[in-house]
Amino acid sequence: MTSFIDRIANDSVKLTETERKIVDALVADRHETVFLSGPQLAERLSVHEAAATRLAQKLGYKGYPQLRSMLQKEMMETQDAAKRMRRSVAMAGEKGYLQDLIDSEIAALENMVQTVSQEDIDQAVDMIFEAGKIFLFGQGHAQSVLSFLQRRLDRFGMTTIGLAGRGRDIADRIVSLHAGDVVVGMAFRKQPEGYGPLMAHARSVGARTILISDLSGLAMEPRADLVLAAPRGRSGSEFQTPTVPFAIVNAVLITMAARHEKQAIGALEKLSDLFRHFEEK
Repeated sequence: MTSFIDRIANDSVKLTETERKIVDALVADRHETVFLSGPQLAERLSVHEAAATRLAQKLGYKGYPQLRSMLQKEMMETQDAAKRMRRSVAMAGEKGYLQDLIDSEIAALENMVQTVSQEDIDQAVDMIFEAGKIFLFGQGHAQSVLSFLQRRLDRFGMTTIGLAGRGRDIADRIVSLHAGDVVVGMAFRKQPEGYGPLMAHARSVGARTILISDLSGLAMEPRADLVLAAPRGRSGSEFQTPTVPFAIVNAVLITMAARHEKQAIGALEKLSDLFRHFEEK
């Protein structure tokens, strides 16, 4: 896909003074501005709310949300872990690293409610609860969060299948994927290897799909049936916290226990009995 810079550099694109003001902000202060919604950006720049949408459409995007998600993806792909950590360390200043970390974690959690609603969590819960089998896919850091989710779902009496490894390893495990099952994927910063073929296969057999991600998930293809995406830091150029995806997972688990109490709590009670049985001498 053509980059944002290439689009605004196109000779056929004529920008107004207001649109140029928006472009300048998106380029010069991108670590902050690309995480603002259209209305938030308009308020910061003192321009009309519709200006960001008009700019996006003039550049060939469907709307400002698509422009923003592509800018976020471009920015994240150019920031390696070392640069993000250096920036996070530099941000702490006199207040210290612990306090700065606490502040950034709180800010990330508060931002999460702007992009993930309780209705989204309810939908994810019902999709998982109604599934015959739950396939869990993730690579790298996502595997630790998925491992936690898988163990909790097992304790609720559900049938889970972890999709560890790559390529043929994943193919081996999805032979039994059918309509009525659900794939829960987790991916951060960029689309992982195996994501595209997995989601395409799920769609072809009629299985439903959920993606838990940062805002780069909005640009991953094929798009999941439900995307739970939230920024994992103050910007994509700093330390990216695992607290946000853990919070989404915990929200799913707590909501499941509330919406499907009989099965979920009943399974935990059965597990307690099994623990006592296995601990008997």
